[in-house]
Amino acid sequence: MNMPHSFGSAGGMVLGDSPPPTSPNSTKRPLPISSTMPATERCWPIRPTLRNELDTFSVHFYIFFGPNVSVPPDRPAVFVINLLPVLDSGGVLNLELRLNVSSLCGENVTVFGCLNHEVPLTSGDNASVTCETESLAGFLLSVNATASLSRLRIPYPQTGSWYLSLRSLCATEFEPCTNVTAEVYLRAYLSPCINDCGIYGQCKLLRTNNYLYAACECKAGWNGWGCTDNAEAFSYGFQLLSTLLLCLSNVMFVPPVAIAVRSHYLLEAAVYIFTMFFSTVSTSDILMATGSLNSWW
Repeated sequence: MNMPHSFGSAGGMVLGDSPPPTSPNSTKRPLPISSTMPATERCWPIRPTLRNELDTFSVHFYIFFGPNVSVPPDRPAVFVINLLPVLDSGGVLNLELRLNVSSLCGENVTVFGCLNHEVPLTSGDNASVTCETESLAGFLLSVNATASLSRLRIPYPQTGSWYLSLRSLCATEFEPCTNVTAEVYLRAYLSPCINDCGIYGQCKLLRTNNYLYAACECKAGWNGWGCTDNAEAFSYGFQLLSTLLLCLSNVMFVPPVAIAVRSHYLLEAAVYIFTMFFSTVSTSDILMATGSLNSWW
């Protein structure tokens, strides 16, 4: 059972399937973004999201006039996602960005998404594509014409307000864009487990003291937040051999049954038969509970 030990801090556990962008100058060194706007004019409007609760730890967040949003070239687009205490902290916060490549008009545009807890991070606060400052760090997503899809998963996120800042930069040097408005598909939702634990696990709701959370119970030696780590997974041959030995062990009841019937010990024969039958049934239940071989068919 995967117990929760990370609660969505920027230095904690985060799962995503798109690496951070690279450039000839490397994004580890902050790249300044020139701006002629005074600091007082950098308070960008924050768009709220609608909350739709479907089930326990199953919440969809909808954007007004979404899910397709436009990212203007001169300012970031900022959205807020509110997570409620107790109700949302035991699940997984999922964020998905999909770039509409046709909206780029052939330009080399990269859209960066920066997800921060409690404080929005805009271009006025952070002049780099690393999604961090001296006192604040967040989770970075990026999409471009080559990699148009980016996902971010945060198990057991902190409750409160999460701010997503989207901004577009052009060329390989990540310079401010001029006249290109990128369009991205934004999807944010809360789920009990990552990908419902896949085919090698089962998502379960657990309670520790007064804390309710969801976790994956992995089978056949699989591990990980979503039962995707096969480092210690049982091979197909091992599972098949274990299943055959467990089932064929009931054949040992056949000789006692034959001897009892031949000796006219019908009561004893009936006891052996019932024992063999229910032993076989219990073996099937064990195989179903442990998931042995089920994931291979």
